Formats: sequence, C-alpha cells, structure tokens
Amino acid sequence: MELIITLQKKQREALNTSSVTPITFYGGAKGGGKSHLIRARQVLRRLKHPNTKGLIVRKTYPELLANHIRPFFKEYPETREWYNKAEKTIYYPNGSTTEFSYLRSTDDVYTYQGREYEDIDVDEVTQHEWEVITVLRSSNRTTNKDIKPTMLLTGNPGGIGHQEVKRIFIDRDFRDGEKPDDYAFIQAFVQDNEALIDADPDYIDRLRSLPPHLVKAYLEGDWNIFAGQAFGELQRSVHVIDPIKLPPNTRYFASYDPGYNHPFSFILFAVVPEGTVYVVKTISDRLKTTREIAMMLKEIKPPGELQIYSGLDLWYPGRGGGASQMEEFTQQGIGSASGYLWIKAKTDRKSGVKQIHKYINPKNYPDDKPRCYFFKNCLNIYDSIASMQINPKDPEDVVKVDANESGVGGDDDYDSFRYGLMSRAYPNDVVKSKVGQYSGQSILDELMQEDY
Repeated sequence: MELIITLQKKQREALNTSSVTPITFYGGAKGGGKSHLIRARQVLRRLKHPNTKGLIVRKTYPELLANHIRPFFKEYPETREWYNKAEKTIYYPNGSTTEFSYLRSTDDVYTYQGREYEDIDVDEVTQHEWEVITVLRSSNRTTNKDIKPTMLLTGNPGGIGHQEVKRIFIDRDFRDGEKPDDYAFIQAFVQDNEALIDADPDYIDRLRSLPPHLVKAYLEGDWNIFAGQAFGELQRSVHVIDPIKLPPNTRYFASYDPGYNHPFSFILFAVVPEGTVYVVKTISDRLKTTREIAMMLKEIKPPGELQIYSGLDLWYPGRGGGASQMEEFTQQGIGSASGYLWIKAKTDRKSGVKQIHKYINPKNYPDDKPRCYFFKNCLNIYDSIASMQINPKDPEDVVKVDANESGVGGDDDYDSFRYGLMSRAYPNDVVKSKVGQYSGQSILDELMQEDY
C-alpha cells in the first residue's frame, strides 16, 4: 500500500520546522493551506514512527468534520478502513493513532490532562484561549526516544487567542519560563498556495472585496488589524513612539485598576498644555500585597501631587469587613498627605469607549494626528486596547475579558487606560500642525515661530 502525500514549498518548510521545534505556528493569513498541512503531518509522522499518538483539535465538531475528518479520507482514502467513528480515531496498522477532537470551551481541555501525544495539532488556534495550549502542552510528551514531541498551531489574526499568539509568535515578546527557541513562526499567504490559486483564481479578489480591516488581516496577515477590533484606528506606526522629552508645563496624572488574583494595572499619563495625552509608564503585576504595590508606586511618582483615577474596588471593604485597599494605601504612605490624590474613576463602559475613540482617531482633528500616544515601554497598554473586540450583543461596548488562572490575558490594562482618559476633557484643536512630536521647547515658543 502506498499513500501519496503532496506538499508545497511553504508547507514543507513548516513540516520540517515542526519536526524539530516544540511549538510551530503556521499561517497568519487565509488560504495558506494550513489544514492540509496538519493532515499530511499526521500521516507522515504516524507512519514514520510506529506506536505513536497524534491529536488534531478544532473548536467545534462541525468544523472538525468539515475541515479534517472528511478531507482526511478524501486525500488518504486508505485510512478510512482504519477509522473508528465512535472514538473519532484512526488506528494505523503499525500501532499509531490519530485522534480527532473539538474543544468548545477552555474547561474541556482539562479532560486531556494525563494523556500522552507525540504530536498535537491545533487548527485555528486563535479561536481558543492560550490556556488551552498551555494545558495541551503538558500532554505533549513521549517515552519513545526516536521522536521529538511537537505541537503545530495554525490560524489567522482575530479571535479570543489573538493577543497571546501575536505576543509570542509575531512580537516575540516572551515572559518568564518561555524559551524563544521553543517557538517558531512560518508566515503563509494565499499566494504560497499555488494549488488553490490554480483551482480558484478568483479567491484573492474575493479576499480583496472584504472590509478594509479584514483585507489587512486575511490577505496581508496584519496582526494589528483583526475582525471585530473595537479600536481599528490604532496603528502601531502612528500611536507608538520612542520616549520623548515633553514640553514645559506638562502635567501628570494616573489611573489604577485594582487586582490580586487577576493583575492590577497602574498607568502614568502625561498631558501637554494643548491636551495631547502620552502613556509614559506602567506597572502591571499580580499576587502582590498592598504594601508591595505601594512600594512600586512610590518609585515612579513624579514630583508634586498626583491625581490617580481608580476603579471603585479600591474603596470596597476587605475580607470580613476589614480595611479597604484605599485605607491600606494610606497606611503605607501613599495617601493624600503624601501627594497621592485617589479619585473614584468614571466607570461607564460605553462612555469610555467613546472617549478612547475621540483621543486615538486622527480624523477627529484638522491636522490628522491623534491626541494620544504610547511610549514604547508601555506596549502592554497599547496591545490591550488593540486587542479589544466589539461586543456583538452591544456594539457600543467591548467584550469583557477576564485573565486566566495564570493571570494571562484579561482587560485590566484596558480598564485602567479607560479610567485615565475618562478624567480628561475633550482635547482642543489649538495646535494645527505641531501635535505629537516635540523637541523639548514649549508649545508657546513653537507657536511664536509660526504665522497663525
């Protein structure tokens, strides 16, 4: 018996990479032949390595059936007779298996704890929270010295897992415990899939006919634009800048979103005289005591009084009716007597969305420049806002996102940013062409040099 397996150049590159790298992400745009690669990889690896196990994962059973089970038997009809429908598993003659699975919710993944798979392939990974990958990776192991356990992930921009996939594979922004050599990204575009272009030459034109943000995501593989993005005006090349010397008379204020199990978020803002706001410093962490947080805040407070706009949780009584965190902060020396003026933030979510749009959209101003910029050392704030998705049940709001048990993800930075901007009046339009980039001299000095 002979199985015919065909792969295109970019697919072969991904196959080779995924055979030696613990986690490989293939894709980044539509039409790159991602699902076909997964099926070919399973057949090749299972037949090459007897008595090994493989797992293919999708979000729902209809997706699993349409995108993998049926195509598997069409491409490799010999495997149909090895398939156990009740178990959704292919039993190869050499003792290997390929199991098909779907995970509707994050909690479903915990049924795989304790199992062992040499290869785990997750198709459309951005449909899942990153917790799914973390848990599955604990099952990606073997006692067979002839094969290296690996994971292959595929997907496009957008979805609940967008932020973490982008952080790891696109931005290469690793956290403690994450080894850069464990992660590889193979970018694939529809142009890499010659078989698709030959069979359906109009496919690219159909992608180009989509709304602009979807064209960027699905055709261009732009991870800064994705379906359902609440703040599509954000552009890293526009809104993220190197730290600059701000003009005289710059004032500072801050925002705070309390947290313990989920992260707290503190943001220091600067506002220049004409109203443009800069995000200049940020602290975000979890499992920190009030005393530890107080020590962190003392390190970055600018001179003079600092107004801090906080979520209302700050004033709630502690467990058992104990002191609130506000009272504890005062005891730790970051109360009004020390120049920390804690103010209850305006927390209306829809008003916050509108306020953010006002500040970040360049089209709101005659000089076509936004009134909010992010220093590069505050990318976590920018990324949190950029990842917010429109709430399909309430398009004037964004989807509420909670951090997972490890404190990853969540909208704590977004909430803190929203509290900060809600404390500002709508910026004026005095400066027509000098917004955003300053040499360090005052705005008034710059205006004196222009004929207004």
